Amino acid sequence: MFGGSVSGEYHVQLMRTRLVVITFTAALLCTPVASPADTPGHHPPYLHARTDLHTAQLLLRVHDQPEVMRQLRLVEVETERAIRELDRAGMIDREDMDDHPNVDLSLDRPRRLQKTMELLTKAREHISVREDNPNAAGWRDLATRHIDSAIIQLRRAARDLRIEHLKGF
Repeated sequence: MFGGSVSGEYHVQLMRTRLVVITFTAALLCTPVASPADTPGHHPPYLHARTDLHTAQLLLRVHDQPEVMRQLRLVEVETERAIRELDRAGMIDREDMDDHPNVDLSLDRPRRLQKTMELLTKAREHISVREDNPNAAGWRDLATRHIDSAIIQLRRAARDLRIEHLKGF
């Protein structure tokens, strides 16, 4: 009798375990998988702009001669300000603003600055679209002003460094 009751309890426990596994599996299969594009705000263009700005910022931080670094410091400051504004807009839309772009640090100075200009211009284009969230629009507009200022500063630096003949300047 003892063996029968243990076997019966074991059978009941096994059935409960199977029921839990089946229930968990069914719940897991019925739960929609969230992708970055499904998060609130539908992965707005300013996330792409932020990645472009962060990449440009990293290119601006490549060590160079002191006078070159001084010329580019204002560009970096404006780029950082634009990133901060986009981070604020991202917080409003509850977006994940953590990015780690790949940066080609082997570029020579002219190509590095040309790439920085391309990234700033691309970021400007990304955020020039109409913003669906009116609360984020103000931050986007501030970021736009900082990007414009960074572009102006980069053009001045290119002129002073006598590389303004490059495409994009």
